Amino acid sequence: MRIGFWGIMAASLAAGISAAPGAWADESPFAYVYTTDTQPAGSAELEQWLTYENGRPSESWNHVQGRTELEYGLTNRLQAAVMFNYDWLNIRPHGPAAADSAADEFTYTSTGAELVYQLSDPYTHPVGVAVYFEPSYGSDYQEIETKLLVDSHFLDDRLIAAANLIVEYEWEREDGDWHKGTEVTLYAGLGYRFAPGWSAALEFKAKREFDGIAIFQQASAAADSFTLGPTLHYAQEGWWASLGLQEQLPWASNLSGDTGETVGGFAHEEPRTALRLRVGIEL
Repeated sequence: MRIGFWGIMAASLAAGISAAPGAWADESPFAYVYTTDTQPAGSAELEQWLTYENGRPSESWNHVQGRTELEYGLTNRLQAAVMFNYDWLNIRPHGPAAADSAADEFTYTSTGAELVYQLSDPYTHPVGVAVYFEPSYGSDYQEIETKLLVDSHFLDDRLIAAANLIVEYEWEREDGDWHKGTEVTLYAGLGYRFAPGWSAALEFKAKREFDGIAIFQQASAAADSFTLGPTLHYAQEGWWASLGLQEQLPWASNLSGDTGETVGGFAHEEPRTALRLRVGIEL
């Protein structure tokens, strides 16, 4: 049975803010979900991301996205960052049914900036709330991303629930033409610290894609997709690392009616499998 996108969004946001207050001593236990924590004033951290994605019908499709990010606490509630985004794509079509042509290329995608402002923290309030803004610019790719972040802590520093509502506007140039798109995404996660320095989490994503710039211009819904998977996190003084696996669920909906938008219950534009490694080092 298919579950409605907005029903999942509402239920997951409710789960993310319903926990009782507490304290989370270690780093975020998630690889994909953001928490409301910000860098303390005057402190800095270097984050390195690598995300491997694969799996599309009728082709061998392998994609590695990289991000190098430097975060700095302007105040105890306001965090700024600069980031550098790049990727590698390898495609080998398996016959004429493949949607993509052969490729093997490394691309510097964009340079971006990030601002996160914490409205309330989960250590002194039942719910932590923060807002996030990220513009990125590249020669063939430009993006504006906004997020609403919520989280809450309970069970004496062992359990954290978090949810993110994300709206992304994208402009991508292909064959000289700019294509506009919008993505509305819900992330939800539940993490548990099972030993000193070690945490495990379950993360869920629901995404709806639009052709065009939704809200500001006319846009049509293209497809829904859903992913789920575990994350393992380790932290000690001075550094931390998270490794998260996401598998696409066979619940995708073809909202545009275009041939090939979904195949066998999976969204074609989304990978079947994604594995993300995040490493943070205090400076």
